[in-house]
Amino acid sequence: MKDTSKQEKGLQKMVQNKNPSSENIEHKDENAKANTSSAVSDVNSSPSTNSISNLNSRIKELEKQLFKKESEIEFLKEKLTNNQEILLDVINDKKHLKKQIQDFELKEIDARLNNFRKLQRKQHKIEHRLFVTKEILDEARQKLDERAKVIKDLENRGLADYLLANYPESYVQYQKNLKE
Repeated sequence: MKDTSKQEKGLQKMVQNKNPSSENIEHKDENAKANTSSAVSDVNSSPSTNSISNLNSRIKELEKQLFKKESEIEFLKEKLTNNQEILLDVINDKKHLKKQIQDFELKEIDARLNNFRKLQRKQHKIEHRLFVTKEILDEARQKLDERAKVIKDLENRGLADYLLANYPESYVQYQKNLKE
């Protein structure tokens, strides 16, 4: 039975290491096994074959799991790459939208400034018109006051001034202003 456990250990090493030296150990173990009685050989042979097949099936199962894990890793890598690309697109879109908002705000401010300047020019025109109109009205009022004084002085002149054709000083000044 010690030979059987040594044989199983040798097989395990061979499967794990896959060395040609472990094949030599296997051949030696098989020779030792052939020397033992046939009954012991038959009993010990089936557990060795079962353990090899168990190990082989375990290896295949682990290889399948490894393949699944590798494919899962590849899927997750692709998903990560896609998500990073989406994130970069979103960041770029955000930058683009921010720039558009700034451009829109600048255009809006520019439009308000232009509107303010137009209103300012319009106000200056109105103020200028008001100033000119006031000057014109002041001149007209001054002329009316002068004419009113001339009329009053002409009405107040006496009969002698009328016959001698003496005109008041305000009337003489008024006539001078008309000639100029």
